[in-house]
Amino acid sequence: MAKRHESVTGGRRDGWGEMVLMGSVERYPFWAGAGEIAPEFVRRLRAAPLDAVELPSGDRAWLAVRYDDVAEVLASRAFTRNLTYPGAPRVAADFDVSDLPGAILNLDPPEHTRVRRLVAGAFTPRLVERQRPRIRAVCGELLDGLANPADLIDAFAFPMPMVVICEMLGVPRTDLDRFRDWSSAYVSLSAHPLEERVAALEQLQEYAREMIRRRRAAPGDGLLDALIRARDEEDRLSEDELVLMTFSLIVAGHEATTAALSRGVFRLLVTGRYADLADDPGRVPAAVEEILRHDPPADAAFLRVATEDVRLPSGRVRAGEAVLAVTSAANRDPAKFDRPDVFDIARPTADHLAFGRGPHYCLGASLARAELQIALAELVTRFPRLRLAVPPGSIEWRTGSLMLGPTTLPVEH
Repeated sequence: MAKRHESVTGGRRDGWGEMVLMGSVERYPFWAGAGEIAPEFVRRLRAAPLDAVELPSGDRAWLAVRYDDVAEVLASRAFTRNLTYPGAPRVAADFDVSDLPGAILNLDPPEHTRVRRLVAGAFTPRLVERQRPRIRAVCGELLDGLANPADLIDAFAFPMPMVVICEMLGVPRTDLDRFRDWSSAYVSLSAHPLEERVAALEQLQEYAREMIRRRRAAPGDGLLDALIRARDEEDRLSEDELVLMTFSLIVAGHEATTAALSRGVFRLLVTGRYADLADDPGRVPAAVEEILRHDPPADAAFLRVATEDVRLPSGRVRAGEAVLAVTSAANRDPAKFDRPDVFDIARPTADHLAFGRGPHYCLGASLARAELQIALAELVTRFPRLRLAVPPGSIEWRTGSLMLGPTTLPVEH
């Protein structure tokens, strides 16, 4: 059975002002490398489940790491994602995704409910099921040309979800490399300088506006056309909402899948579980859920601020205080999962938080699951003897980014 948490004393200081007065705190983010959970998260899970950190911006926030705390922060309407007011806390030092008023990830109900209702119809499980044959075909096209050796990220983990979302939107494949550069800068915390991040955002917005203009002039039957036509009674997306939604789909439509797929294949190879899937591809769906739990694509959810005093299982958050909910740590909580640090593709349940919880639950979760399931199944079927082409310790990992994962994944087959 999962372990119950013991009571914690001295692990949390009660009150924002007192926290500041008591001196220095740890700086977030915590990097472990090689896809492992940072030791600081392990310590906090055990002894400091709701303690302070200093963010790269210099702002301070409570860091929630236990499953029950994280799930409540994500689901509760007592926390806002609308951080566009003057003086609002930030994760990044100068500019980050919280600086985009009108983006769906920064909206609260009822405005968030309205926008999500208008676009959610394109991502229902039923409609995603219709995409499975095309996803399988894209995987086949890419794997047919897989070199030996190859960088699995460049050859497969990046282009697969990017081609899928671009085809769904009606965007030409020839622009894939531009999207990769733009999205890498867009999700950066410190890996790219401010000028590059701002330029990437401006170029993405301009590209989206031009796409929308063209689709209005020559309508088709793609996802972008559906967004342009989307109606809820007399309501529809404004021009700015369309632009924000379009480039958000381009970025989110591949970043999470690329990160999860590359992390997942790495984990399967270094643990020897890849061969198990090659012997029995029917285990792929369960393996995908364990990958998302053990090796999620992102470290934490987006920053939130309490709009009222909130009592979480591990302590109190006062109105106006910021909380960063670390989903990757929550997925390793021993009170929720038996042997949480063991990568077990036969785990009976993987009730993970990789896609979030509550109003901001990932809109594209069904699509990401389908992509991961099909990609892994095709990979283990076509290349049952796939292996790393370099020692695991020599692989470099992304830092200074909202997304996790290796920068390259050299493989042989």
